[in-house]
Amino acid sequence: MAIPTPFMVGRVNCYLIEDDPLTLVDTGPNSGKALDCLERELASHGRRIEDLGRIVITHQHLDHMGLLDVLARRSGAEVVALDLLAPVIEDYGAEAERNDELAEALMLRHGITRDVVTALRAVSRSFRGWGGAATVTRRLADGEALEFAGRTLRAIHRPGHSPSDTIFLDEADGTLLAGDHLLAHISSNPLISRQLGGKSGEPGDGRPRALLTYLASLRDTREMEISQVLPGHGDPFGDHASRSRCGATSRSRRPSSPSARCSGTSTCCTSAASWPSKRPVV
Repeated sequence: MAIPTPFMVGRVNCYLIEDDPLTLVDTGPNSGKALDCLERELASHGRRIEDLGRIVITHQHLDHMGLLDVLARRSGAEVVALDLLAPVIEDYGAEAERNDELAEALMLRHGITRDVVTALRAVSRSFRGWGGAATVTRRLADGEALEFAGRTLRAIHRPGHSPSDTIFLDEADGTLLAGDHLLAHISSNPLISRQLGGKSGEPGDGRPRALLTYLASLRDTREMEISQVLPGHGDPFGDHASRSRCGATSRSRRPSSPSARCSGTSTCCTSAASWPSKRPVV
């Protein structure tokens, strides 16, 4: 079910698992448009929000969990998330503020001017309305099984795109619910956010290294036996090993000599501005 979002990535995929319990994987953003679309999609399958018995969240981004509280209240469904993700969902506002504080510190450290940082924080706060806090009623450990009447999904922590990325593998048929960990048409952005523990790194343990974490997660996923990937955006695809290898290759590229530009009193911001652009200004 492709649900509209206000973001450049376009629609987000929410998956309905027709099993016992009837399960929705991810929710879409907190908007009337998204809610209306989700209700229509459920109706096309002969279902209503009130029929949901379980809601599973793959990671902390707004387009994947924004409607969670609305749907959980209307359905009374069990809410399932990785144990490291649960506090982020339940303390949504405070967690968003902590991530903004981290972003502000990093931007100032690397030479972005205070007025730009202030403007970007205002933009970030304006986006928070697309999400919201909700209660998680079941917390899964990394590697724990999520049982249904007719199948079992294995929850696996794969941080990088976000610190909380969780993929769910049906080991019987090799189907992977990948969230934004693997996408067919683009390589997921490894976004710098506060570490949550586990494979994402411990909170406060220096600057988050999202790219290195993402590359390690891609290597681990490449070794899995997967027949089909159901991504958070775009169409399902096979050959996950090639997709993960492509993502790792593109993200491993580096400028030939960035250290030569980041010397003396220059910052990453001023150094980047001095690099010649290969693209026309439009």
